[in-house]
Amino acid sequence: MRILIVEDDDLSSRCLEILAKEFLNERIQSIHAVSDPESAAEFIRKNPLDLLFLDINLQGETGFKLLEIESRSFFQTIIVSSERDNAVKAFEFSVLDFLPKPITRERFGISIQRYLSSHPNLFSPKGIPLKREEGINLIEPEKILFARSERNYARLFTKDGNVEKVRKTLDQLQKDLEAHGFFRAHRSYLVRLEEVKKILFKTPTTYRLLLHTDHSIPVSRSQGSKLLSLFKNSNHKILGLP
Repeated sequence: MRILIVEDDDLSSRCLEILAKEFLNERIQSIHAVSDPESAAEFIRKNPLDLLFLDINLQGETGFKLLEIESRSFFQTIIVSSERDNAVKAFEFSVLDFLPKPITRERFGISIQRYLSSHPNLFSPKGIPLKREEGINLIEPEKILFARSERNYARLFTKDGNVEKVRKTLDQLQKDLEAHGFFRAHRSYLVRLEEVKKILFKTPTTYRLLLHTDHSIPVSRSQGSKLLSLFKNSNHKILGLP
């Protein structure tokens, strides 16, 4: 679970972090804190996120503009504010909860329980979210052959021949897919090793991966030795590697 705290009061920020670690402990993958909307927006663009704690008044700026960004479809927001008049406006943005200041342990626990109740499968994700007009579809990692970077986006190439565009960088996808047998073969490519049919030798130190679908994936020099080591230490036999 990946958490971002956006709060310009150091005491409140620290309080949220301590309570999050108390209630969620080993479930937390990462927790970060920033104090202004610009830093928060940049973090959200570059990192996957599950839960946002957001103060509304941030160094004279409003935190509401963060709730207008497209990628918020993929995370939940809990508003944290001493101004209860903000509650009505907050729920216009479909936030999960309004946590009033001063923050109490009991009220924080209610917010967290609402989040956990809305995510019964939180810790066993079913796939990569694909935004559609009618909602969000999930594509299972096992159906993905490889991913190719396109700056702040990525293309997913699937077994059924489809190509899907997702609003994630390859670095973000790597964090989501490494546990499902994906390897960063190149700065622009992430590939599922189970789909590799052959390792093609271009030179003694450069390679390409040929998939069962005959897609050819480049391997960077820096990843070549790591790739060979992975296959040598596995039961996946390719080209007679010892």
